[in-house]
Amino acid sequence: MTAADERRLVLFEVGGGAYALPIADVLEVTEWSQLAAIPTLPAAVAGVINHHGDALPIVARDALLEEPATETRPEHVLVLGVSGGQSGRLGVPVDRVLGLVDVPAGTPASDGLVVERRPLRGRIVAVLDAARLLERAERVIEQVGGKV
Repeated sequence: MTAADERRLVLFEVGGGAYALPIADVLEVTEWSQLAAIPTLPAAVAGVINHHGDALPIVARDALLEEPATETRPEHVLVLGVSGGQSGRLGVPVDRVLGLVDVPAGTPASDGLVVERRPLRGRIVAVLDAARLLERAERVIEQVGGKV
């Protein structure tokens, strides 16, 4: 990862909240497509979409980001693959991608999904940790899958 990657963030919106992820962890931004069910999980929690011929797991925005459930259909999916050699891919449905921004490297704070909050473009943006997002998605799938 280069110094430029560490400072470049993908900005997006979910449920009116502003979020960002390091661009190094976002493999692709794609349009939302029809979600296919996973037999052991409710469609409201998780499913898969066709991504270049492969099944890409998608976990509901409210389960991942602890945002209230919204009736709006997402416009985009962020395809995450964590940098640093860790495996796993995840599709994160977002209301809309707002663009890219270069910011000075901040100091990570907390052990949750949000590693820092910073003012950007007149809003407070929650910068997320992609590895923790993948871990939370796995936990949501395991917890809900065990209850079905």
